Amino acid sequence: MKKLCLITDHYPYTKGELPFVLPELAVTHQYFDVQIFSKDMQEQQEYTPPYDIPAKHFNLTGGKAFKATQYLYYKTKKMYRQEIEEKHPDHPANQVEAEVRNFLFNAEMLRRWLKREGCFQDITNTVYYTFWYSTGTMALVLEKQKHPEMKIATRAHGYDLYNERQPCGQLFKSFMDPYIDFIGFISRTGRDYYLQHFAVKENQDAYRVCYLGVPDNGLNPGATDGAPMELFSCSNVIPLKRVELLVQAISLLNFPVHWYHAGNGESFEKVTALCHELLDSKPNVKWEMPGAIPNTEVVKYYQQQHVDLFLTSSETEGLPVSIMEAYSYGVPVAATAVGGIPEMVNLGTGYLLPENPTPQEIADVIRKHQNASATTRASLNLNARQLWFNSFHDKKNHEKFAKALLSL
Repeated sequence: MKKLCLITDHYPYTKGELPFVLPELAVTHQYFDVQIFSKDMQEQQEYTPPYDIPAKHFNLTGGKAFKATQYLYYKTKKMYRQEIEEKHPDHPANQVEAEVRNFLFNAEMLRRWLKREGCFQDITNTVYYTFWYSTGTMALVLEKQKHPEMKIATRAHGYDLYNERQPCGQLFKSFMDPYIDFIGFISRTGRDYYLQHFAVKENQDAYRVCYLGVPDNGLNPGATDGAPMELFSCSNVIPLKRVELLVQAISLLNFPVHWYHAGNGESFEKVTALCHELLDSKPNVKWEMPGAIPNTEVVKYYQQQHVDLFLTSSETEGLPVSIMEAYSYGVPVAATAVGGIPEMVNLGTGYLLPENPTPQEIADVIRKHQNASATTRASLNLNARQLWFNSFHDKKNHEKFAKALLSL
């Protein structure tokens, strides 16, 4: 059996990629002897990978003298100078150099650690796969320069793909590209963006759309006569998720509504304060923000509590798993037209909001769904579930992805 060296940012030492990686491991372990190498430096492993999959975490650091030596060495490399001088003209040169230097150093330290852990001992029988297209991928590329027979695959999501998601834009993408055998994009939008900005290979078979997916946990229960409209949202409470827009929109509604938001983050206190300010005085509105809850509780909520509409107002996205999850239960979605969301949300499955909606525009969409006929609502429910089955069923998608890795 071939080996799969999976490099993650956090899982299983902290939660990190857990919601995305676990469904994938359920399939890939059937095709590969999997081992996880996590970049997380936490000693204690918070989660136990299934199927007896072993895991190790990064624990190699370099002293100041070594770091200084590496920095001097980088200055002699053509790729280093090109990245600074040619790739990021819109950013201050000193800032770009600092970002490039740190990126390379982190990748080199990771490469050395992987080598120390025996990751490169059986190269011809191993597929090297990074869940994020970042320093982990660069570490493998640096090793592949010595071993051209290495097979490297990566996924590309959001923070590791779009220039605006990084302080100086994406680093070394065009340099890494020729060394990577397979890039799985989580959306068509992401693939198109990459081809326009970074791709250098003539053979575009290496650039494939590989949707993530969610499991089948059944259908959302039906509505109860006379109950308030049930709204659900699930995201980190951070500036780019713009949860405050949902609060402001709900404050404009004049019919009974219950809103539940699952998630925590740096803006949590600010948003809950806004809820108290705008919603507590409205007798028609009930709201709950319990903070971060385990995914098992999200599943239980969908299975036990009717949801009329799932909401998201993010300013940037890849292809949100939260929307896939809503669809799997047959719940329609109202979402901003950012990232890959227009691939998921259409007139048949929900409501596509502008990229930068006003609270009034969000409120109008919620009101439109509330006033929709029973036939229209039933059609949206059915179409949402069907789109999940056709495009975002985890077992089908991960099966295709595992076979693509196996073919390398």
